[in-house]
Amino acid sequence: MVLVSSLSDLQRRMTNCMVYVKIMSIWNHPPKNRDEITTMIMADVKGKRMDATIPTRVYNENYRTKLREGEWYLLSDFKVVLPTRSVRYSQHPFEIEFTCKTSMDHVRSRSRWNFFHEYDFHMIKIAKPEEKKFVVDTIGLIHSVEPVEILPWVTRPGESHEEKRYITFTIKDTLGRFMNCVALGKAGEDFLLQWEERVSRVQYTHEKIIASLRFWRISEYKGNPCLLADEGCSRTFIDPNFPDFDLSHYISAFSISEEEELNEEVVDSNF
Repeated sequence: MVLVSSLSDLQRRMTNCMVYVKIMSIWNHPPKNRDEITTMIMADVKGKRMDATIPTRVYNENYRTKLREGEWYLLSDFKVVLPTRSVRYSQHPFEIEFTCKTSMDHVRSRSRWNFFHEYDFHMIKIAKPEEKKFVVDTIGLIHSVEPVEILPWVTRPGESHEEKRYITFTIKDTLGRFMNCVALGKAGEDFLLQWEERVSRVQYTHEKIIASLRFWRISEYKGNPCLLADEGCSRTFIDPNFPDFDLSHYISAFSISEEEELNEEVVDSNF
């Protein structure tokens, strides 16, 4: 069996190969019904991403207990296929499909890198339709958080009232640009829990709070570009503690930017 160095090297109908992968995001795990497909966003040692699915018919107890987000595995005996659904997450033209023979052997961490691919606010605002087919990462200072709202549709059978709740917030980058973000259902609840926990701390003195958004989709909200939390895959980290990210250094960039803006205002006022 041949060890493939990168997910980028995987081509359709390739067999008898294996590759080291990190599960970046996994959802419908385990599936609650036959209509749900366990889906993952995987990354290789170079940070290249690829979608992967486990059809319900081959999902087993071993996968349920073994597969964990953030862990590394040696993946073998899988199929490389054309995307089976219209919804995509990575830019890779193919996806991995598990079979009844697929093996996921857990391995010790091959890299502590978080493979965060920051997407520029300007690129989000001018994104073309094909760029909205995959999810992106970005980061910014939380500028404002709006009250929770309720979508005005009738609750469908099997749908909870919480799934209609959504929250909008705005983040700011180090260049002073703003981006609207919309999180619906569980993604909104997750953001709200983190936000409320952070601002309710006794030590909180209105200092800058950073939000790292992973696997969000470029969309529109009230006619303006926004980032929309995608059901299942999206993750939000407030004041992220990643091994390859210096939070204090990132926050200091805002202080420098604000000082420069203040100096510009002083200069302007002198004319």
